[in-house]
Amino acid sequence: MPFLSVFHPESAPVLLGDNLQYVVFSALQWKDANLKVMPKAAKQRFAVLYNQPLEERFMMETLEQAHIQGAMSGVKVVSVHKNLLRLFLSDEVAGTTFHAIESLWEPIKDLDLNRRLEIDFSCEHEACSGRSDYLFWADVKEVLESNTLGIEQYSIPALHDCAEKILNGDEPVSHQFHVDIRQSFTPQPAALTQRCPMLVDSVASKMGHNNCRMTDLYVYPAHKKPIA
Repeated sequence: MPFLSVFHPESAPVLLGDNLQYVVFSALQWKDANLKVMPKAAKQRFAVLYNQPLEERFMMETLEQAHIQGAMSGVKVVSVHKNLLRLFLSDEVAGTTFHAIESLWEPIKDLDLNRRLEIDFSCEHEACSGRSDYLFWADVKEVLESNTLGIEQYSIPALHDCAEKILNGDEPVSHQFHVDIRQSFTPQPAALTQRCPMLVDSVASKMGHNNCRMTDLYVYPAHKKPIA
């Protein structure tokens, strides 16, 4: 099934009861669950629960717009119904942030394709504790407990001398004790600081010198004398 380019499907659709199914998506995220900008971008994973083919609905376009507006960072599960989105926010979302997230969704509701759209907000603990008024709270609970959702940092592999082998399929753990190129490579200034015996002997042989001091004048000009 086709999906928008900003969201990457992490799994095939998973069938639940009551004719429901869900897909886990991931996206690049630059804000944490409380809308604070992070030092570096991270990976957000969230689930979309639905009972009709997503490609036949406008909801995915709505979620894309919400992501662009920065309104998705606190979301873990989106339940899609006709003209209704039920959003389950992470327990990490503070009470003071809840209203700010709701405000970010107001412009999304004003889009032409969303004139009849209603958006309800819940917290994940409501579904996990069974105290949610949402009809399919048990399905949301199963999705939350069966998947790792939320924001996590990307795992960036170290650049070391076995990077090519790892790219070709080797397990990174088998190279964990190998040298990191970035730490082991220290550029040295390309300057002649010491006399090279082989160089001096070669020049002396070609010039017919029998005194190394004479050869030094050719190898090291007066203004570039070797460091003693």
